[in-house]
Amino acid sequence: MARGGAALVVAASIAIAACGGGSSERSADLVRDVRGFSNGLRWRDFPTAALRVSPARRSAFLDQREQLDDDLRIADWEMTRLEYDDRRHRAEVHVEYTWMLDSSGIVHKTVTRQSWSRHGDRWLIEREVRLRGDEMPGVAEPGRRGKDSRKQLNRGPEDK
Repeated sequence: MARGGAALVVAASIAIAACGGGSSERSADLVRDVRGFSNGLRWRDFPTAALRVSPARRSAFLDQREQLDDDLRIADWEMTRLEYDDRRHRAEVHVEYTWMLDSSGIVHKTVTRQSWSRHGDRWLIEREVRLRGDEMPGVAEPGRRGKDSRKQLNRGPEDK
């Protein structure tokens, strides 16, 4: 993760920790799970990333990542925003990816919005949608709700 991303993670952790004791532990869990997911994608450790995906979507997520693994390379990621609602056990995280496809060799940047929810002591990613930048394989486009297998992670209950 870039230096700016590390600073944001530390700043977000400190800001959230100031809200109260139990809240700070939950926020640290959130930061840990966002990092685990994003680092899992970057380093192609998909089973580790999949631990942050709901069990019902985990198999489809792993299938998707195995398909993308032949071409997609994530060079870096940075958390650029973290909004946390302790009462609702929900969070929104913005992540900027730097990535390329081996088949083209062109470096791209994409900013996504990730929706997370807390389940016990774990945070699970519910949805990831592109906010700006280049379309990225494995990331849903805003307003699209297809049954494309590459976007299984992004399907919500309303898609079933």
